[in-house]
Amino acid sequence: MKSLFAAHYIITGILLACANTPYAKNITAFNPWAGKYQHEISSEKLILNNGAKWKVDRTTNSNVNNLKLIFKRFYNGTDRSLKAYKKAGADLQNGLIKMINECRMQGPDHLALHKWLEPLMAQVEKLKQASTNAAAAKSINFIQLQLNRYNQFFEL
Repeated sequence: MKSLFAAHYIITGILLACANTPYAKNITAFNPWAGKYQHEISSEKLILNNGAKWKVDRTTNSNVNNLKLIFKRFYNGTDRSLKAYKKAGADLQNGLIKMINECRMQGPDHLALHKWLEPLMAQVEKLKQASTNAAAAKSINFIQLQLNRYNQFFEL
């Protein structure tokens, strides 16, 4: 019964997330299962689709490439101040919001995308809230790894 209840929240969250709704304006609001159900969502590992990459649409792929460009701009820059880290976090969050607003994917491929997206969203939020350069650097390193994982699991 508990897993059925959790599944209901997951499906509701996914439907809300990929519609052009006010929920997409704030990543925290976008994640209606934050807290209580976060462990159940995050514990699901992203795996290939029976050995093949999951399919994404052009819009999703374009938005992920935009996130990678935002990251690259920060990474190639020389400013590693806390302010620069936080700006990178804000820019990445804006990219995520755009991605969520434009999402039209459905089905198993979409669910797999969320398994990749959830940890990224959580780290972007940590980056924005970092109070030290060390904490910000830790988040930015995870973000880099997660962005690099995208091409291992997804293709047009």
